[in-house]
Amino acid sequence: MRVLVVAPNMYIYGGAELVVVELLNYMADNGIEHALLCTGLLPEIEKALIATEIINYPFAASNDWRDLLQNMWLLSKGVARHAKRFDIINFHNCPAEIAALAASKPSVWLCNEPPEVFLGGSHARDSAPKRLAKSIFYALDKLIVRRFVRNVVVADDFNAMRFKSLYGMTPQIIPYGINYDFFSTAPELIPKNEGRFVVFQSGMFNPYKNQLKTLQTVASLRDKIPEIQLILAGFQGGPYFEEVKKYINEHRLDDIVSLTGHINRADLRQLYYAADMLIHPVKSQGGWLSPFEALSAETPVVVSTEMTAASLIQSNAIGTVTADYAKAVMDVYLNRQRHKEAARRGRQFVKDNLTWEQFGAKMLTAFDNAMRRA
Repeated sequence: MRVLVVAPNMYIYGGAELVVVELLNYMADNGIEHALLCTGLLPEIEKALIATEIINYPFAASNDWRDLLQNMWLLSKGVARHAKRFDIINFHNCPAEIAALAASKPSVWLCNEPPEVFLGGSHARDSAPKRLAKSIFYALDKLIVRRFVRNVVVADDFNAMRFKSLYGMTPQIIPYGINYDFFSTAPELIPKNEGRFVVFQSGMFNPYKNQLKTLQTVASLRDKIPEIQLILAGFQGGPYFEEVKKYINEHRLDDIVSLTGHINRADLRQLYYAADMLIHPVKSQGGWLSPFEALSAETPVVVSTEMTAASLIQSNAIGTVTADYAKAVMDVYLNRQRHKEAARRGRQFVKDNLTWEQFGAKMLTAFDNAMRRA
């Protein structure tokens, strides 16, 4: 089996990029011939790859629709040029699936998030031309996926139902893995709380990660939990980050809120261990890995009802699933031992059920099935 993995520009090392890295390294470890076709690659990501051929078509990002168009064009050109060397094409992250139009081989789309989520949907504040452009892109995407991408993988039941409602296709469910060995091993140096009750959230700043809700929660609890401290880690920039900074200033939260910016995996692990809890008020986009990484460190988690893996957390009683974050944070504060016991169950759940080896093996089976059906 020879696999070409296709992903748009990888200039941030987030959860979606980690999935790609772990799959590539699994194939390298198991002697599967493979390559990564991308439109830009962070040096940190390239360094994390064990033995992967890299086909890179980088371009200067402009942070507007030109990026989407350039990704579509360059990835399609790369697939057309290199597909003949491979048996299966594996697409990751919008708009990589558009390049299926140029593929002459069976393909599997690992759909982390459909375009309607990736592009933020059609908002009233969008201009008429932008709404029209989105509608045209969504229609093109559905046409190409239904015609050329017959094999789709998602991570959970929520994404499976959403995908079926959008495309009329039933995808296969393969949960992501977690770097359990790494996150379950306490770092040598853990930042001291110094009498603080530390609430932690990780993720790049955007409306789907919902950092404003976390700030509102902490602001409402400041008098009830005088020692509360919030740490927000993640890539900064854009209008939403400016909203976050404005809220912090207007509500005078500078003394209890820390903004770390983007951090590496080692620093992320330190903060999981330093925190008293992880708060995760994400909407139905991304954010799949963080709660399970935190649980690997036995850190209690509070997640939104919209988080796509919320059913896993709730059904296994390994964390709190809620829309009332203030109440949940207060409960963790008052009943730390009970929540710590739930986190220990979560740690064991991750160890038993969410490994990258399981993920990689199931993805190879999905590739093999796609080739047999071609």
